Amino acid sequence: MATLHGYNGMIYLGATSGGAAAVITEAYRWSVDVDRDTSEDSAFGDTWKTFLSGMLSWSMSATFNHDTAEAIPFNAATQLAGTVRVYLYPNRATTTQYYYGFCYPKLSVEVAKDGTVTGTMEAQGSGQLALN
Repeated sequence: MATLHGYNGMIYLGATSGGAAAVITEAYRWSVDVDRDTSEDSAFGDTWKTFLSGMLSWSMSATFNHDTAEAIPFNAATQLAGTVRVYLYPNRATTTQYYYGFCYPKLSVEVAKDGTVTGTMEAQGSGQLALN
């Protein structure tokens, strides 16, 4: 097991759940967050609150330089047929280890007069996030 530097990360995104995924070539940051529902089950006389674990959920985000030749983020965010595939690689040199699942992406593009045009994708996971 090795500690990784983030310079070699990669993200693939599909246009539809049945379609092939393609790399977002100008991506430079991604994150994935796993959460769980909890329900408090404390009772009278307890000193500390206690909780029961519920269902898991996940979300992800990616940031990239806007590339006029790349339509993958836009197509993924605007397709209405269902979820899209996402593959998140911590290191593109190790293609056998990645997170993957299906999600509903949202797209934001930011233009500033003194900077690079950037895009941000936030996505709600649908179903299991898996680690290959």
